[in-house]
Amino acid sequence: MKIGIMPCRSAPRGLKMFFGCLLLCLLTCMPAASQAESITPFVADLKDYAELSFALPSEVAVEPESIFEANYTDGRYVGASLLLNESRVYLYLIYPCEAPEAWLNAVGLKSLVDGFAPGLNQTVYSPSPLNVSDIPALWGQLNNQILVAYQPSIQTFSLTLINENVSETVVEYLLGSLQITVNESSSPLWPGYCAGDEVTEAVPAQAVIETAQAGQTEQAAQMGSEYNKEKVDEELASIKEKFDTKFGLEFAF
Repeated sequence: MKIGIMPCRSAPRGLKMFFGCLLLCLLTCMPAASQAESITPFVADLKDYAELSFALPSEVAVEPESIFEANYTDGRYVGASLLLNESRVYLYLIYPCEAPEAWLNAVGLKSLVDGFAPGLNQTVYSPSPLNVSDIPALWGQLNNQILVAYQPSIQTFSLTLINENVSETVVEYLLGSLQITVNESSSPLWPGYCAGDEVTEAVPAQAVIETAQAGQTEQAAQMGSEYNKEKVDEELASIKEKFDTKFGLEFAF
């Protein structure tokens, strides 16, 4: 299924180069690396709602922190936090009260993401395609975090926030092997929850977003007048030409 990426504002040079380099690694590094490295699978239950699994190189230190369940304005969610080589990753499985009735395109998925927590609408999305579990995903950067969103099932969506200190190799393996198997017979939305009961915003998600917002404001102030659109466009064109020549691919920045 094809999805169209929603037009978004021009990203700073550093973010565009980051997206290009990360996608390059996702396309080229995993097959070669998997032959030489020892891989360890990880499986965890997200309470009774889903099973989370992924695989990482054995030398990566994985430290589970917490599994939590909470309300947000438009529904409920269950989530997990863990450290990968001491850098934090959050994984959320989100149940909106107005659940999707079909697989969403990029616009529909972005609307759900924006409604999850204030500040997520500041994400700079990459126009380059990415699949998670063979399902089209949105991905981008929110200050110092990589954000990845997709639908593990029709009526849910998943949000992963990866600290940028996580190495490219670890990101490749995490996104390449990530599976969230939803238990369709279980839901955190108890009867009557979506009928108008008072809900409170989720502290774990909100804390992450507020931190990212503060960093993004500081980043924008530091960029100031250094941004030169013509120069950035020239550099991106050069990067694109190198990618096209080597891999026969087309990248839309």
